[in-house]
Amino acid sequence: GKIFGISFHALPQSLVPEYGYIPSFLVDTCEYLEEHLHTEGLFRKSGSLVRLKALKSKLDQGENCLSAALPCDVAGLLKQFFRELPEPILPPHLQEGLFKAQQLGNEKKTATVLLSCLMADRTIEALRYFFNFLRTVSLRSNENRMDSSNLAVIFAPNLLHSNENEKMSASTEKK
Repeated sequence: GKIFGISFHALPQSLVPEYGYIPSFLVDTCEYLEEHLHTEGLFRKSGSLVRLKALKSKLDQGENCLSAALPCDVAGLLKQFFRELPEPILPPHLQEGLFKAQQLGNEKKTATVLLSCLMADRTIEALRYFFNFLRTVSLRSNENRMDSSNLAVIFAPNLLHSNENEKMSASTEKK
């Protein structure tokens, strides 16, 4: 079935121990990329648009083609997947609250946890899985040059996109 541009909850799921049901595409791409964590500039270098398009259509036809792909192409596909969700994975009505929570001192963690209680379980499970993957990437930043702040700059626009496709405002980007 289709993977790109469809609702997050309509995606085929895989059961991941200790996380729950995670979209199979997310599991497949993260597991593939974990084999390539030493790749310098993993999410920064963009893959080839032609190859990305081909990969995307093969995946949408249910073909298992990741193992033969290049790391930067798969990384690009992962960014595109989040960007093309009809609704951003971080719900728009909670984004402002999440930004504000990050400005708090000792209460930052509590506030963030409380806000996450307002998200669907599936969303939280997938975010836990994905953020843990990003943490794994950042632990190898001496090789891949992708520390947590680099990853944040790259993924924020993909996770927080708005459906109107307008560019993120400078102030939002900074947050």
